[in-house]
Amino acid sequence: MNFILIKKSQPARYLLIGAILLLAGPCYSQEYYNVPRLNGAIKFDGVPDEKEWHAVEEVPLVVYLPDSGAEPSEKSILKIAYDNTYIYIGACLYYGDPSDMRAIGKKRDYSMPTSDWLGVFIDSFNDRENSMMFWTNPNGVRTDGTTKNDVADPSSDFGFSWNTFWDAASVINDRGWSAEIRIPFSSLRFQTTDNETIMGLTLVRYMPSTGEFITFPSVSAEFPNAYMKASLTAPVRFRNISPRKTVYLSPYLSGGVERFNELNESGTEYVASTKAKYDAGADLKYSLTNNLTLDVTVNTDFAQVEADDQKINLTRYSLYFPEKRVFFLEKADVFDFSFLGGNNLFYSRRIGLSDGQPVRIYGGARLTGRVKEWDLGVLDMQTAAFDDTPGENFGVIRAKRKILNKNSYLGTMVTSRLGTDGTYNLAYGLDGQVRVVGDDYLTVRWAQTFENDSINRILDLAPSRLLLNWVRRKQKGFAYDLAYTWSGDRFNPGIGFEIKDNYQGWRAISQYGWFPGQESPLRYHKIMLTGYTFWNTATRLRETVNTVMTWYFEGKKGNYGDISLNWLLEDLYDELTLGNDQASVPAGRYSFAYLSGSYYTAYANALSAGFTAEAGRFYDGTKISIYTAPTLNIGSDIDIGLTYSFDYVTFRSRNASFINHIAGFKGLWTLTTKTSLIAFIQYNTAVDRIGSNLRFRYNPREGNDLYIVWDEGLVTNPGREIPRLPLTSGRTLLLKYTYTFRF
Repeated sequence: MNFILIKKSQPARYLLIGAILLLAGPCYSQEYYNVPRLNGAIKFDGVPDEKEWHAVEEVPLVVYLPDSGAEPSEKSILKIAYDNTYIYIGACLYYGDPSDMRAIGKKRDYSMPTSDWLGVFIDSFNDRENSMMFWTNPNGVRTDGTTKNDVADPSSDFGFSWNTFWDAASVINDRGWSAEIRIPFSSLRFQTTDNETIMGLTLVRYMPSTGEFITFPSVSAEFPNAYMKASLTAPVRFRNISPRKTVYLSPYLSGGVERFNELNESGTEYVASTKAKYDAGADLKYSLTNNLTLDVTVNTDFAQVEADDQKINLTRYSLYFPEKRVFFLEKADVFDFSFLGGNNLFYSRRIGLSDGQPVRIYGGARLTGRVKEWDLGVLDMQTAAFDDTPGENFGVIRAKRKILNKNSYLGTMVTSRLGTDGTYNLAYGLDGQVRVVGDDYLTVRWAQTFENDSINRILDLAPSRLLLNWVRRKQKGFAYDLAYTWSGDRFNPGIGFEIKDNYQGWRAISQYGWFPGQESPLRYHKIMLTGYTFWNTATRLRETVNTVMTWYFEGKKGNYGDISLNWLLEDLYDELTLGNDQASVPAGRYSFAYLSGSYYTAYANALSAGFTAEAGRFYDGTKISIYTAPTLNIGSDIDIGLTYSFDYVTFRSRNASFINHIAGFKGLWTLTTKTSLIAFIQYNTAVDRIGSNLRFRYNPREGNDLYIVWDEGLVTNPGREIPRLPLTSGRTLLLKYTYTFRF
């Protein structure tokens, strides 16, 4: 681990790893499960009872959680087969007492663990790093998503916002439930050699009544979220696949009205105006080959996207908001170039958004897939001018290939941001990951940026970025995560995200974990010691030192939590503004400690809740922060979720303090698997505003959608400014219809 001892003045000039170390091709072997081909057609009705299904052998199943390696408590029959068009999964999922089965959720992409689930993970390129997941429950809901980076970071490496074309059918019976899933090969990207196609596959049954996960293949509980990890999928073989190269054309029409307020010419009052809104555009998806897919978008629209969660910033770092737009979520794993902690060379929210306001996207194209040994992603988007920002073109190229073994790779990325006024921002990156031995991985990433009105030299550390990360990925026993990072004082990724500019530092995490055994109510717990320090790259003055000691636990019923003791040393060289300009901290050195903790009940219960809290010193004052999020399921049709954040910060020596409240309500009502009504309402005292977002969706089949969306902002303290603010900051009613043609 000597790499983290690099001198401050010499951060990785000598780095280029042996990264380029190894352009040798893959040199590893695998044993394959041969997927049987169906001998005839089946009736896709959720009951795998045809003679064609009877001829298919069931796969062996083993408990993953809570008691890894044990025999399943309930009988399950899972089978996989295929024909020229589809991969099929057939399942008969029994209960000794059928009342233990839970059929909760009907909305497309419902993903709460309150329901029974049948899941399929497919690593279609068998790259052991990324996968697509498909889930259904006893109501026949379709939930799909993606995983990336072998789920090294459970907080960011999987999500359920990606959608594709596939089908699911379920039937509830007096012994439990049964299901069938069919996934078109045209919805996957894969590579065929000598008429053979190798993919990675994991099947999962989840039973909330016992908190039990049953999987094929057997996966070790020593790894967090092991059933999601592409590296632990079973390599499966298909022969003589020749699917039709389907073209999907999805035009849309949208229309509505918008009400907004503007100051009159004299600036004495606000005047309300109403205008009509209407638009049209289209998306096209075409499989150029089995392993290359082209997506084209014209006049891209995101009217149906859910609003962001409101946040209050009480740190010296930038807030990170996740991407929610489906076009950018699809194959997002291909374009990942992470420097940890949300930092990334590519951050898609830079495209089509300006300070949270939508910017028209004229259109663009994305090409993803594999060319020989290389995983490839190419993206190009064009936006319109907005306020003082010119029209811009955004480009990204990402390429990766396996080296040495199935868990190691070498890659590169290039990004460009070109303004119609001649401004430009260019970046390149080189990265590599090597599975050194066992569960130890070394990751190296290097990037540089170039832009107009700046000194641009290749051999210059000022516009450069470096990450060295050595991690042991396991839960049981001793593990660690060591990192060194450098961000030069002119490093500025035009399509990237940096939580902080102009810094370098190191981070060290060590932990020891236990699986207490069958007699304990705990499934797993660990002790962690985390330390990091940052200093300014240009001045080399220290800015932050942080040490955290944590005890984390997971119960066998699905509950989990932690408690931590935190200590920080902060050197502020400039005044730090907190919240919505509610207070500030003068420049100076501050040392303070506080306690933090969290507890989450089992989500399998109809009523569940999460709770986090912090209390203690905060710079030269004190802080109490509380967050809670109860959720209630009423039958299979109604979900009600509440969120509440509370911050109380006081600086008694300076006679300053403030209180923030953010309250939220999320309601979901589903009559069938084709219709849903979602309400999302947030109240934030820091900005004296209530934001509401209501969305009705009718989705008779994938690609066909009718949305009705209502957005409104209400001002709760209109007298805080002169002239008096209007009660509503804006109101929009939109209707959008998309229809997909398949050729």
